[in-house]
Amino acid sequence: MTAAGERRLRPRAVLAGLIVATLIPVAACTVDPTQPASPSPAVVPADDERAISRTIDRFNDAAAGPAADQEAVLMELVDPALVGDLDRCPPVTATLRFEPIYPALRPAPDWTPTSGLLGGTVYALPTLIRIYTGDRITGTDLTTLHLGVTGGEAYLTSLCLG
Repeated sequence: MTAAGERRLRPRAVLAGLIVATLIPVAACTVDPTQPASPSPAVVPADDERAISRTIDRFNDAAAGPAADQEAVLMELVDPALVGDLDRCPPVTATLRFEPIYPALRPAPDWTPTSGLLGGTVYALPTLIRIYTGDRITGTDLTTLHLGVTGGEAYLTSLCLG
């Protein structure tokens, strides 16, 4: 019971007030008006983005089917200078489906594969990978795909479907 004229504070109101009182100074301390805003993401030419999308779509069209079919498609989509690296892969037993995060596509001019050279303009594309054995998803993974765009065509680096 409260005395006449005294207000009783509700616990939720007190909590909300504490949160606001804490966040305002923290937010004020984390913004430096003398510094420029964070740099805008690098612009990817629309033609390059379309070429990358076509390559990913073509690769994905062969997912969840016969592994040999996707392997044949992969041979056509790997940069010609890197296709020989596929000879070192174990026998193909699975297929992959890429689920790229296209808004995060960015140029990666300093990136190089472990062997050989990826031609053209090199891009990095964060991607969720779904691994299929037959038509069943048997695993997932996260990676950053690297693709090179040359003459309107996008090429993958060599990767094993094992």
